[in-house]
Amino acid sequence: MTAVGDLLELAYGKALKDSDRDGGDVPVVGSGGIVGRHSRGITDAPSIVVGRKGSIGSVTWVDGPAWPIDTAYFVRPRENDLDRRWAYWMLKSLRLETMNKSAAVPGLNRDDVYRLEVNLPPLSEQRRIAAILDHVDALRAKRRQLVTHLDALTESIFNDMFGQALATVPLSEAVEEFRYGTSNKSGVAGYPTLRIPNVVGGAIDTSEIKTVDVGRADLRRLTLRDGDLLFVRTNGNPDNVGRAAVFSGDAVGPAGFGGEPWIYASYLIRARLMRSFVPVFVATYLATSDGRKQLRERAKTSAGQYNINTEALASIRIPDVPPEHQQEFADIDSKVMTQRTRVVRLAAADDELFTSLQARAFSGRL
Repeated sequence: MTAVGDLLELAYGKALKDSDRDGGDVPVVGSGGIVGRHSRGITDAPSIVVGRKGSIGSVTWVDGPAWPIDTAYFVRPRENDLDRRWAYWMLKSLRLETMNKSAAVPGLNRDDVYRLEVNLPPLSEQRRIAAILDHVDALRAKRRQLVTHLDALTESIFNDMFGQALATVPLSEAVEEFRYGTSNKSGVAGYPTLRIPNVVGGAIDTSEIKTVDVGRADLRRLTLRDGDLLFVRTNGNPDNVGRAAVFSGDAVGPAGFGGEPWIYASYLIRARLMRSFVPVFVATYLATSDGRKQLRERAKTSAGQYNINTEALASIRIPDVPPEHQQEFADIDSKVMTQRTRVVRLAAADDELFTSLQARAFSGRL
């Protein structure tokens, strides 16, 4: 085993104010990735940049020279027989983001990194390992890109069908009832409860479910039905406020934990629609650029968080389309979503494969 500090130096980046960046071809890299452009860099090519403050432990690869700023380190090899691409994957495998030394502002101490030990193979083996990981990572990227294309296809179909619809109605005319979720804390017992992380990409993700106990009256009030819309009502990112997904018992699977009903937490808002409005139609419109614009305009900010309430949601205007046309779109969308679900599952399998290969690569078993 070899200490990381014997293989490379984590050198300090150099401050470069926004006003001093001239927009050239060289990436300016902070702790979270590329933050601007400049005409010259301070690193050799290629560059590996590691987050030091803020997004600690993030590892960014730049094919050419870069200007890492003072919230980041950059890698200087100490050995001539160190393949930089292997070093990049090695650093990512060390989970440096878990090495925070500051309670106030997250910080990465390079001496802690230097003390970590890794298995150092010969240069030819480093290159073989890097090539394998690069190949699998490229496959992962293509799969994620396919998910993005399918999401864009849904919006494109929606705009083709309804882009010329001039008449609109407020969402309040489509909704029978808005309701906030429970603020009770999760525990070892209770009902399966959907939270903000479960409302993603226009769908319900049940890969991580917590349970919350509520009384009988609250259970009646909070039990979800097929077709209920769930909105994210608070988030640090304004683009995530108002993110919506349709609840479907068929899609999320039968309630677990003994067959209990599904409920939802207080950072979500449930909207139960009138029968003349198709949930998928409404949710898809709200995910279009026009729908997102309305949501952003209505989001309020407080203490760094963006929020939206039921009154703001009710005022959003949606296309006034006959129910049969809404259902026609929903039927098409169902076919797209079937493909999207399949691709997302394959992407998750890709991630598992990559994690396994990465573990084997840096334990000398690949």
